[in-house]
Order: sequence, then structure tokens, then C-alpha cells
Amino acid sequence: MQTRNLSGEGASAVPTISILGDSISTFEGCTFAGNRVYYQPPQTGLTGVEEPGQTWWMQVIGGLGGALCANGSYSGSMVQGAGFPAAEQPGRAPQLLGEGGQAPDMVLIFIGVNDYGWGTAEAQEAGRSEAAPAVVAARAAGWTEADGPLEGERIAAAAVPGAAPADAAQRFEAAYRRMLQQVKGVAPAAQLWCITIPCGRERGKGGPAFAHALRGIAFDDYNQAIRDAAAAEGCRVADAAALGYDYDALDGTHPTALGMQQLAAMVLHAMAAEGAAPAPLPPLPPQEMRSAKRCQRTTCINCPSVRSHGNPWFCVCDKQ
Repeated sequence: MQTRNLSGEGASAVPTISILGDSISTFEGCTFAGNRVYYQPPQTGLTGVEEPGQTWWMQVIGGLGGALCANGSYSGSMVQGAGFPAAEQPGRAPQLLGEGGQAPDMVLIFIGVNDYGWGTAEAQEAGRSEAAPAVVAARAAGWTEADGPLEGERIAAAAVPGAAPADAAQRFEAAYRRMLQQVKGVAPAAQLWCITIPCGRERGKGGPAFAHALRGIAFDDYNQAIRDAAAAEGCRVADAAALGYDYDALDGTHPTALGMQQLAAMVLHAMAAEGAAPAPLPPLPPQEMRSAKRCQRTTCINCPSVRSHGNPWFCVCDKQ
């Protein structure tokens, strides 16, 4: 199949595009079979994201004049982890191939908010997240909560995660690089775009409400890790976070239908800045959606304004 020159120059054939992400990039019936999905009832009704065309990724694919190859996203997944569905592990990258095994021309990678939210893969497992590798493996083997603790597994009981270790962002960057290497292994000719993560704003909040240091590591450090990992692996960056806008989110993380439009616009503008998205571009969010920090605390741990840093966690600051 002839493919478009995805730098924005020349040719005109339709590029095939795959998606690698977490819950924000899932949709029932579109995501790789068996993967955990967030955008299905009742969440589709609560968010207003009721059709695949309303997702950020389908809007971006449309804006690029492309066609979906495959969506290998998994709700709750981190980049880091000792097994599937961690994106650094071998099981995720093959999900980016088409039904006939064809590799995409482009991969859009939008993942990392769960790494920020949990702090470490060990914390995700200690909290018994449904997307933690040990929990996924145990359920596949027939384990249920009624069976009690995961005897013999790396986790033995549910725990409430606390502060992240000082090197959490560095560990995330190393895992992100391993993930990119996995993707390049299955789609060596594909153009890989690493998308930085904008801040969500809980629906109904009148101003910025993102928790910027949930576990003591700055959210900005995670986005810088994405930039650095992409540069080290020769991949491109769609720096959506650098545009400085929040997106509308049901719970501070999962986009509403409006939030999906805002995310798509940010991604397309960020790609256009790198010469890879054709005009006309959709409008960016309004000025009232500009991102800002509520305070200068270096950690949200033990702060009475943070919604929750336990299990579940929320990237929401309720500071008045």
C-alpha cells in the first residue's frame, strides 16, 4: 500500500494509524479484544463520549486524513510493570498491528498518567489495580477476590500507596524508552509520535484544579521524561502539554465529549508545530481553560485539599 509522507510534504495516499494508550484512548468495540475498556456504558453516558468518532484519537486520525489500523490501549495500564499489560512489556506492541498483521504508518502514543497517579508499578500492584500485571495474570488463571490474597504472587494484600520514590520520573523515562523499543520492533518503518499529557480539569470546576505533585514528584517531570525518552529513541513529540491548556474531564482525568475535542485540538496543533498536521486546524480551548498551579507545594501527600492519593487516586485539588 502506498503511504502518505507523514511529514506533511508530498504524497496523498491514506496513512494507517495505530494508538497505544490507557483508559483515555479506549472505546468499546474499537480496542484490542480482551483489553480493559473505560469508554463503555455507563461511562459513555456519563462522559457524553458515545461514538468512536468523539474520541480524541479518531478526531486526530480524521484531522490527519488517515485510517485506523489498530488500537492497543488498555484501561488503567502503566508504562512500567513486570508483565502484561504494562506498555514496556512485549505483549502490548503487537496489538498495534492490523488484522492481517500489517504494520501501521504511524503510531500515536498517549500514556503515562497512571504512572504519575500510582508513582511506581509496585504501588499499582499493592493497590490491587485491575490493570496491575499480577492481578491481570491471577484473574486469567481463575483467581477472584473471594479466593483471598494472591498467595505466591508479588502482592499479598491491598495497600494504600503513598509518596513516590525520588527517582520515580527517571524510572518512568527508562520504561518509556523500553516501550518505544518494543513498538519499533513490531513496526520499524512507522513514525512514532509521543504525546505529552495535558492537565485534566474536573467537569464543573471554575478554574484549574489539577494536583501537580500528587505523590511528591512534579507532573511536569513526567512530561519532560516523555520528551527525553522520545529524543533518545529518535521518535517525534507532539507536545500537547506545552500548549498550556486543561481539558474538560469527568473526574479530573477521563475526558468528556468536550474534553475529547480539546485534546484532539491540542494534539493536532502540537503536530502542526512539527510540520505534520494539515490545515485547517480545530480551535484550541478557550482562555478560561488555561492551565495553572493552585499552589507551590512539592507534594500533595497529607494535604487536606487533594481529593485522594490513595486507591483510587484522583488528580484533583479541591483547594478553595
